[in-house]
Amino acid sequence: MRDVRKKDPQSPCPLKFCVTYNRQRVYYPAGHKMTVDEWERFEAADLKDFDYKTKLGHMKEIRDDLVGYFEEKLKPSINELKDDFSFDALNMALTGEIKDGNSVNAAFRERIEQLKTRNQIGNAGVYRTAFTALERFKYYKGLKGAERKLEFIERCIADKHKTAGREVLNLSAEIKFSELTPKFLSDCEEFWREIELSDNSIGMYMRTLRALVNNKESGKPYLSGNRYPFGESGGKYLIPEGGRRSIALPIKTIWRIELFETEQPALILARDVFVFMFYCNGLNFGDLCRLRYKDINPATGEIQFYRKKTIAKMKNQSPIFAPILPPMMEIITRHGNKDQGGYIFPFLNGIEPTARNEARIKGAISLALAPINTALKAIAAQLGVTEDLTTSYTRNSYITHLVGEELTNPIVVKQMVGHSTKKDVTAGYVNITSKKRREINSQLLNPEKNYSENLMNFNFKAI
Repeated sequence: MRDVRKKDPQSPCPLKFCVTYNRQRVYYPAGHKMTVDEWERFEAADLKDFDYKTKLGHMKEIRDDLVGYFEEKLKPSINELKDDFSFDALNMALTGEIKDGNSVNAAFRERIEQLKTRNQIGNAGVYRTAFTALERFKYYKGLKGAERKLEFIERCIADKHKTAGREVLNLSAEIKFSELTPKFLSDCEEFWREIELSDNSIGMYMRTLRALVNNKESGKPYLSGNRYPFGESGGKYLIPEGGRRSIALPIKTIWRIELFETEQPALILARDVFVFMFYCNGLNFGDLCRLRYKDINPATGEIQFYRKKTIAKMKNQSPIFAPILPPMMEIITRHGNKDQGGYIFPFLNGIEPTARNEARIKGAISLALAPINTALKAIAAQLGVTEDLTTSYTRNSYITHLVGEELTNPIVVKQMVGHSTKKDVTAGYVNITSKKRREINSQLLNPEKNYSENLMNFNFKAI
């Protein structure tokens, strides 16, 4: 094919072999260029009968070169891999023939596609974010002059929260595995600190890169022995440990947010989502979006659901039971779908909850979350709350208050939020009833708010 990406289509563009596998395409340079007119004549002509004396005679040499490479190198390399095919393996087989073979970029792209194929959209997002951060460092490394580097750092800081749309800072910088030395990684860490990434983010990106280098699935690490850059001694690069962030709010701050009055629809929605997540056992936003009316048990007045984050990791995962408290019922009444045959809230309307739609679901959740977190920051500013308020505060606040203030049994709290208790030998003896769960969560209710008598005695069978 003639590769016109990032080129003027009318100008001479490189010829490339396009290899497609599992819906992913990788382009391998063929060492020749053609204009659009030359390419059209090249495709149309019978090159077998080309006369070397004509002005197009040189195209027969190009054709012979392309056919020779395809038949003698590319095709046999692909056939040899058979069921063990991967682009990384093909790149290794073609080492010396392909300029961009065995690159970190190609390995990241392949890993992301593998995860997406398995519907592990969250993990694919982590790899994509780590790859983007790494590309930014490589691009920064190639800039000339302190002024240009400073400008780039300032732009990265300004754009670090932009993850979608035309304003996202997208770069392309080729990185070879041979470049991943301890010094390269140390310099990368220093750059990430310059653009104000947290220790948690830096640690996560570096662990992701290490997993890519280890390449455990194939059993063939990209770097090993003296070339392996990670470690705790011998001049190797040590990944920084990020401590757990304290993102728990005092219960009185939660109540102030619940009592916050406004006429702006965006702020009302953000406030109600935050309050619902807190009272609903601190569930995360993605799980809130996935809640369906069929998850409500009318007999107990509870929502029963599984955490999407851990359902694929934990065998025999127990469901989470969240009592529907009056403020939750108020919020369902205000924002819930009137049609009770599907989702409780409208964020995923029109998307069936199937594995095939997981990428669409993740995308819709991400698009819905961004404006809610933005609105929460506006609420925090009006209330004088100094924390950088996001929906992430609900889960930590729920756990912290029950364990630290109400002195609730930690095993009970783990069961309430869906944390594993299999390592605790006493966990099997702790089986709480729906009545007890309601008593526990009712301790969190705001004593300054008068809930409707109808909601206090709501007939859940009506749902």
